[in-house]
Amino acid sequence: MANDDSGEKTEEPTSRKLSKLREEGQMPKSQEVSSAVVLLAAGLALTALAPYGWDRMVGTFRHLIWRLPEFDPATADFWPWVLTAAREALILIIPLAFLIMLVGLAVNAWQVGFAVNPGAVSFKPEKLNFITGMGRFFKLKSVVDTVKNCLKLIFVAYLSYLVIKEDLEVFVTLSEMEPVAIGLVILKSGQILFFKLVLILLVLGFLDFAYQKWDFLREQRMTKQEVKDEFKQMEGDPQIKAKIRQIQREQSKKRMLSDVPKSDVVITNPTHLALALVYDSSLAQAPVVLAKGQDLMAERIKEIAREAKVPIVENKPLAQALYRAVEVGQVIPMEFYQAVAKVLSYVYQLKGRKPGGRGR
Repeated sequence: MANDDSGEKTEEPTSRKLSKLREEGQMPKSQEVSSAVVLLAAGLALTALAPYGWDRMVGTFRHLIWRLPEFDPATADFWPWVLTAAREALILIIPLAFLIMLVGLAVNAWQVGFAVNPGAVSFKPEKLNFITGMGRFFKLKSVVDTVKNCLKLIFVAYLSYLVIKEDLEVFVTLSEMEPVAIGLVILKSGQILFFKLVLILLVLGFLDFAYQKWDFLREQRMTKQEVKDEFKQMEGDPQIKAKIRQIQREQSKKRMLSDVPKSDVVITNPTHLALALVYDSSLAQAPVVLAKGQDLMAERIKEIAREAKVPIVENKPLAQALYRAVEVGQVIPMEFYQAVAKVLSYVYQLKGRKPGGRGR
C-alpha cells in the first residue's frame, strides 16, 4: 500500500493513455530516421535517373552555351528559350520532389501512425518563456541531442577524410583530364561519400528512434493510483459500458444462432417464441437449450432451422414454460423431461435416429 500512495510513476502507460496521446500527436519520433530515409530515397532516385537527367541537362546547357551570344532579353527568341529551360528543369525536379514527399510521409506515418492534430501547430505563448526554455535545454534529452549531433559531425568529417584519402592520387591528376572525366571522378567520389554518410545516418537514426521511444514511455509512466483511477473511469463511463454490453449481446446472438444447426429440434409457440434443443448423452444427462428468442429472433431461429433441415415442432405450453425456466446453455429442469422426451421421440422417428446419439 505504501507504493500506491507514494506517487512514484512505476507503471507503464495504459493503452488508453497512449491512444489519447496519439490522437494529440504526442508520440515518439526521430527526425534522424526521417532525414536518413529521405536522403537514401533521394540518392537512389538520383542514381536511377542520372543517365536520363544527365543527357537532358547537358543538351540544354550545350544549347545555351552555343547560342549565348545570340540571346538578348529584348529579342523574341530569349523568353521561349527560358521557358524551355524551366520546363526541362521541372521535368527533372518534380518527380524527385514528389518521391521525397511520399517517402517523408510514409516514414513519419511508420513512426507515429496516421493522426491529424491541428493543435500541434497552434501558437503556445508558454513556449516563449525564457526560464522554461532554459530548463528544457538542460534536460537529458537535450544533452543526448547535443552528443548525437557532435557524433554526426565527427562521422561526416572522418568519412570525408577517408574518401579523399582513397582518391587523393586521382585528384592530383584532375588537371590533366578532360572536363567530362573530371566531372565523372568527382561525381563518383561524391556518390560513395553520400551513401556512406546515409548508412551512418540510418544507423544513428534507428538508435535515436529506439531512445526516443524508451524516453517517451519513461516520461509517460503512471502511478498505481492513476492506473486505478483510469480503470474506474473507463468502467464508470456509461457510453463505454453500453458499448461493451452491445458488443457482448451481438457476440452472444451470433454464437447462439451458429448453434441452431446443431440442434435436434426447435420448439415454437408457434409465432412469438422459439427454442432450439439438443440431446447428446455424451455431453449432458438431459437436453440442452442451444438457442432461444422471441419475435424477430424467434423468426431468425426458425429460418436457420429450416435451412439446416432441423425439425420445427409447435407446442405452445411447452415453449412458453421452457422460455421462462431455462437460459441458453442450460439443461432443461427435471419437470420438463417427459414433455421434451415425447417431442424428441417424435423427431427421432422422423430422422431414424437413436435417442441420445448424434449419428444418423
